[in-house]
Amino acid sequence: MGMIEFLGLIKVNIIRGTNLAVRDMITSDPYVILTLGHQSMKTRVIKSSLNPVWNERLMLSIPDPVPPLKLQVYDKDTFSTDDRMGEAEIDIQPLVSAAKAYENSEISESVQLGKWMASEDNTLVKDSIISLVEGKVKQEISLRLQNVERGVLEIELECVPLSQ
Repeated sequence: MGMIEFLGLIKVNIIRGTNLAVRDMITSDPYVILTLGHQSMKTRVIKSSLNPVWNERLMLSIPDPVPPLKLQVYDKDTFSTDDRMGEAEIDIQPLVSAAKAYENSEISESVQLGKWMASEDNTLVKDSIISLVEGKVKQEISLRLQNVERGVLEIELECVPLSQ
């Protein structure tokens, strides 16, 4: 194992969950675990909510080659193992490439750089746009959670190249 090379940072704003699965009789106490390569971080637990609003920003280093960003939603249980409430996986390579291409850009207005189209083959609720906003490269994503009966997760990503 040599040194891991990092390409930059990814800031992940876990905005909210919608219509999440019930795991405690009538509700759940959800939190999200974020994983990128060997790094993991988690949000706080939101008590008794199937529509939690976290608005929580977590930051991870982006290894090279770029692994998928994994999100897992769990229900916090006091006396037993936390229950799974679905998961999602995101290819962040397009975001990283866009951030690299525009890292020294002088453009000040908002520009759409790319679009990840919602389709039958993916879990997007709607098209996901990569945009340049005040010099920052961001991507807004709404995903249907997998391996669970229902639930949507809304997040926003921002990629900061290493040279900044």
